Amino acid sequence: MTFEPGARCARVDNGSSLLFAAWQSGIAIKSVCGGRGKCGTCLVQFEHASAVGAVSEVTKQEAALLPANSDGHTFRLACMTHVRGDVVVHIPSESEAADTPPRKPYTVSRIASAPMVSRVTVDIEGPYAEPVRPLATRIGEALTRERRKRPVTIKPAVLADYSRQPNFDTALQLTAVMHGGQEVIQLRAGPRNGLYGVALDIGTTSIVMFLCDLEKSEIRAVRTAGNPQAAYGEDVISRMTHIQRDPKLLEKMQSLLVTEINRLIGETASANGIDIDDILDGVIVGNPTMQHILLGVNPEPLGRGPYMSLWSEGCDVEAKTIGLRLATGARLYVFPMASGYIGGDTISATLTRGPEFYRGIHLLIDIGTNGEVVLAKNGKLTATSCATGPVYEGAHIRCGVRASPGAIERVWVDPNGTLRWSAIPHHDRHGDTRPIGLCGSGVISGVAALVGAGILRSDGAFTSGHPAVRTEAGTQMSEIVLVPAHASRTQRDIVITQADVRNVQLGKAALRAGIETLLHEQQIEQVDRIYLAGAFGNHLDPADILSIGMVPPVPVSHVQSIGNAAGDGARMALFNRHHRRRAGQLAAKLHVIELSNRREFQDTFIECIELSPQPSLDAMAATMA
Repeated sequence: MTFEPGARCARVDNGSSLLFAAWQSGIAIKSVCGGRGKCGTCLVQFEHASAVGAVSEVTKQEAALLPANSDGHTFRLACMTHVRGDVVVHIPSESEAADTPPRKPYTVSRIASAPMVSRVTVDIEGPYAEPVRPLATRIGEALTRERRKRPVTIKPAVLADYSRQPNFDTALQLTAVMHGGQEVIQLRAGPRNGLYGVALDIGTTSIVMFLCDLEKSEIRAVRTAGNPQAAYGEDVISRMTHIQRDPKLLEKMQSLLVTEINRLIGETASANGIDIDDILDGVIVGNPTMQHILLGVNPEPLGRGPYMSLWSEGCDVEAKTIGLRLATGARLYVFPMASGYIGGDTISATLTRGPEFYRGIHLLIDIGTNGEVVLAKNGKLTATSCATGPVYEGAHIRCGVRASPGAIERVWVDPNGTLRWSAIPHHDRHGDTRPIGLCGSGVISGVAALVGAGILRSDGAFTSGHPAVRTEAGTQMSEIVLVPAHASRTQRDIVITQADVRNVQLGKAALRAGIETLLHEQQIEQVDRIYLAGAFGNHLDPADILSIGMVPPVPVSHVQSIGNAAGDGARMALFNRHHRRRAGQLAAKLHVIELSNRREFQDTFIECIELSPQPSLDAMAATMA
């Protein structure tokens, strides 16, 4: 079969769903519900004649989620359409998922060099030197003399790998790679230069990889990609549910993730002239579900009480044990977790904060499918996680798309009362500036603009009788047209609907209620500064989120975007091994509040539904008292 645009051909098994066939072929189609036929986001098109007999018939469940056919094409849902023969499938722009790498800004900073691995070149005695000793003994003696420290450890697997190298038993000079200053993880004949590592930030939606020169403490390259597990759902709960129903899917999800990471590493190393054999260390951060799946550990306990991870400490694993293609013997350091919902990514982001974070009252917020919040009160750390939902990734929004070229990322109302917008530019579409939909920041910006213009009331309802508001045919639901069909790349109106506003309110209320729970726990009334982490947080306008009450009121200048802090923290631990110890200390001292155990959280959540800078905090205080 062939996927358009791009004429990408794929061979699939008869009876496979289009969604899984596409993902297995490296072609990304959005699926909010994880292929369960619930959301209608995996929309694809066929030319009517070509689809007859080549795909399964439309079921009643599928038909209820489909738009009307037009222009001689047939719309179908990829998750509910099964392949019966050769066919050409067109993927609309709004259905594209991870094929366009997400934007993941990072902070360039100088980190003191103290990597976990180091190279040592030594001369060794020949095999006939008296007294005659085994090769491993002679290597160990040479390394001990050179380093003037206690004897080193050389495991049989390292010797086995070395024995497959040319001239391994006759070389009188060799280079050893030491891990932690004592254990030899690689041996190579003669002198050898180049010492590299990778730092990986594995999110529910995306993957970011930094290829780094460990000797110079420099980033050589950065690559981003979508997380291919999105075929099983946009959120971690969907993926846990799939594994619970079919335990074999754990291995499949791990394989998808590892394969994509290997692709990023291989392509990046090749493009930069770096030998994979010289990539000798790695650091991984992610939310607890991603860290579990990557290591092949069943994440089901994270989704049920008491919502605990199977382990919490940071750990070293050999890259080859999970299938990552780095140098033989290379290790991976996986960040510690503080709870079932506060993972290595949150610890890593916290690691990036300097001494000022521990003086006064500060909030670190990573807003995504889950919203992780860390509160620092004069050095005491408290954290929680809020189920904000995938709305901030553009999901569950009528015209929602990922933050990729063509996505509207900002909306405002000009002095004449006209709605304006700006979209992420697409440099490969020959000047085609037409938008395809709204990404998460665009949705938030749009709602804030509509409230500010009086088109939306603070309770989230459209203002009755406003000339900009129309009623959607068939549902009688209010909506506003942001971009008419003739001006959009999809040739359909780009709208903000009443349901979209409600979804924003639910996500916003969950985040704010979680924050207020932390503040009440620590008896705090005023926050000094707010740090927004992550790709989404970096593209939010502080004025927008303050105006609708997503975060507590502070001066706009006191809200700071800090980019991909999780990735920054991973690099810190890659360049300097001492940050790994600091990460463990942070995880141990972080006091986590589990919101599901708080009876007052639901009442606080309801109070935070209002789209205003300061929700009914008096009522909230009474609720928590």
